[in-house]
Amino acid sequence: MRRSLCSRRTGLSAWTTLLALWLMAPTGHAATIAVIYPETSGAYSQVFESIIAGVQQTPGVRVLPRALASAAQGDEVQAWLNDERPDAVIALGQRGYNIAKGLAADTPVVVGATLMAPDGVSGISLAADPEQFLRRLGELTPRVKRVFVVYSEKHNGWLVRRAERLAERYGIQLLASEAADMRTAVKNYLDVLDAVREQQDAIWLPLDIVAPDKTVLPLILEAAWKKRLVVFSDNPSHAEKGALFSLYPDHEGMGRRLANMALGMAQHGRTDPGVEPLRDLRIAVNLRTASHLGMLYTPSQERDFALVFPSR
Repeated sequence: MRRSLCSRRTGLSAWTTLLALWLMAPTGHAATIAVIYPETSGAYSQVFESIIAGVQQTPGVRVLPRALASAAQGDEVQAWLNDERPDAVIALGQRGYNIAKGLAADTPVVVGATLMAPDGVSGISLAADPEQFLRRLGELTPRVKRVFVVYSEKHNGWLVRRAERLAERYGIQLLASEAADMRTAVKNYLDVLDAVREQQDAIWLPLDIVAPDKTVLPLILEAAWKKRLVVFSDNPSHAEKGALFSLYPDHEGMGRRLANMALGMAQHGRTDPGVEPLRDLRIAVNLRTASHLGMLYTPSQERDFALVFPSR
């Protein structure tokens, strides 16, 4: 009986979802969105395919994809856009971002799937929204009240300032130190490891090339294990290696958000929404680290974890 009732509910839910999508579907002309992305293979190719799938799921959108060879030039992409005349363009990856900066201003362009800061181009950075980190921190480690972060102004200054504005709302003191190069970053991290309080503080590792993983990650994770510190980051491999949790992209969700941003620009002229942090995120959690820190999570919480380490 339970299985039958569950099947009926699942069927009803699916029917309701289909009906809602049909009611929301536009009856007029679908907007054409060109998606330019790097020609690649393996896991990276799957990332771009997932983002494009998210764009395609957006009601009222027709997708026009174009893979960019490594030698692709902006003028040939511009000529292709002039022939196709899309309503908007989504440029993915660093190669797409570089070409997007040189495209004519008569077609709205948004950029995604690369690390970026506000610089006149609109889009969604790969860097996770600090607000989601602060929210997750409160859910997973409510005793933490201080968060340390080392960052470069060029890549993450805008995100750190956003985190500083939000931290008080979440009862967190954010202690940020800027580093312009790797040497300064390593020194700052050593200072942080001297200053942290056992079982009370956390270290945030943002996406930032100023401190490569090979240089600082083993140092931080070893000290964090000894001092029972929380470490969190934008990189799921960090959770696999011992960080408590990481937030990483929901690629289809990112595609849908990029499509809606592009549609908004196309429908309202050349309004510039600027750069947003990534808000479509999944969470990876290291349960061995959680146990070491004295934290237990409910089955409801664990169902929310997209990735769990060590693998079960």
